Amino acid sequence: MSKSILTGILIVFSLVSMSFADSMFFDALSGTGNTSANWTDPLAWWDYNNTGGAFSRIPTADDYVFLLDGYYWDSDPMVDQAIVNSSAVAKGLWIGYWGCAASMSIETGANLSITNQSTIGQSGNAVVTQSGGTFTSGAVRIGGGSYTTTYNLDAGQVTTTGGFVVGDVSSGATVTMNQTGGTLTTNSFALGKTGTTGIYNMTGGTINGIVYGGNFQIGAIGSGAGSVKSEFNLGDAVSTGTILMSKDSSLLIDSRNSILRGWGTFDLGGAGVASSAARLYNDGVVKADGYGIDRDLDLSQFDHVETYSNINTTTNGWFAVNHGRLLLPSVAVAAGNGSYNWGDDSYFTSTNLVNSFRVTFTGASAGDLTAALLAEDRSDVAAHDGLAFLAVWQIDQMVFTNANVIFRFDDAMAAELGIDESLLNVYKLVNGAWVIIPGTVDSFANQISISTDSFGTFAVGAAVPEPVTLILLGIGAAFLRKRIR
Repeated sequence: MSKSILTGILIVFSLVSMSFADSMFFDALSGTGNTSANWTDPLAWWDYNNTGGAFSRIPTADDYVFLLDGYYWDSDPMVDQAIVNSSAVAKGLWIGYWGCAASMSIETGANLSITNQSTIGQSGNAVVTQSGGTFTSGAVRIGGGSYTTTYNLDAGQVTTTGGFVVGDVSSGATVTMNQTGGTLTTNSFALGKTGTTGIYNMTGGTINGIVYGGNFQIGAIGSGAGSVKSEFNLGDAVSTGTILMSKDSSLLIDSRNSILRGWGTFDLGGAGVASSAARLYNDGVVKADGYGIDRDLDLSQFDHVETYSNINTTTNGWFAVNHGRLLLPSVAVAAGNGSYNWGDDSYFTSTNLVNSFRVTFTGASAGDLTAALLAEDRSDVAAHDGLAFLAVWQIDQMVFTNANVIFRFDDAMAAELGIDESLLNVYKLVNGAWVIIPGTVDSFANQISISTDSFGTFAVGAAVPEPVTLILLGIGAAFLRKRIR
């Protein structure tokens, strides 16, 4: 599309919906003949709203800035890259605009300050790579429309006072943020809102500043429609990131296509520091993944677990894989008789989230119900040859006369392993051996209940045929088929 046509479109758009003191358009190719230019290069800034010519100056704190490829109308963000390696200011910032792609490189020495909101990739494909420097903005919204946006934070500092959204409300946007280093400081964090695929991969660096009312949200919390996918991946096989939150902030995971996966700690200041306002809302999937090494996903510093809905689903709940261990908030137990939920809302009288459990005590002493969910392949899970486990729980000892424990088992895994639910048992580790604890299976509710006078390590699973038995069964079946013929 020609520059004159683009200029006309932008003039009309500006008159209809915007009233800017100065709208400055960064177009490296038109101004310099190159696909990239420095923010401080006056030749890169164009007045597409009025004259169609160059401004011959750089933006001030009163200007609204738009990064776009106005020459080729291209979908490749790298055809128009703004390089920031010194002080730069603007009142508002758009990267990728009116269907045109753009990118920005924030480098060592940069001090980019945006007074109002920074909108990245909402109106065109966009890429931001930050290898140093500072980026300060009133708010940051990444992704929107139906565009593809990537933000790579490798080093440096990002600071917002109005929240940080990865995957804003859209009609099919795909937004990915990769953090290998640096620090993101924001009062609120949201990933993957309505209609968006939002993915955050954090293998290093720090997220901090989350406060009460802002919170840390994964998925389209509280909106009418869910995200296409909301996925926060904390850590990989080599390293993980650091997440620091205030003592009264919450973590929320939506029920619709939303997952927190990996290893590391959500740090609210240490054990016992969080206030009662610090809630762990989970209606989605939380999966501790050690990536082949015994590692923890530690969510225990939140005050308690809550859920938005009393829905017994097949897929939403708590999981531990690849040597992972999941730590959740402890539950205060009063002396005497009473019922308590680990990994589920205390309001409910039945377990709903996969791998949660409910305990009804008789004659308990006051204390804390503390437990962990373990991947069956961890080094601290005893060998269980001949047994297929759906989940393993380590429940710390308490003083009580008797406890009825109802485990919400993983019915999807049972189906995947070909296990008949009626054959499930609860096993307890006693003197290094797995011993069956007599129980009752409720296949409708996907629960199995037992009675015990002590805690320890428990697993839900079933016996599986030994390899020799499987071979003999296979030979027998083949012989039978031959006889039938």
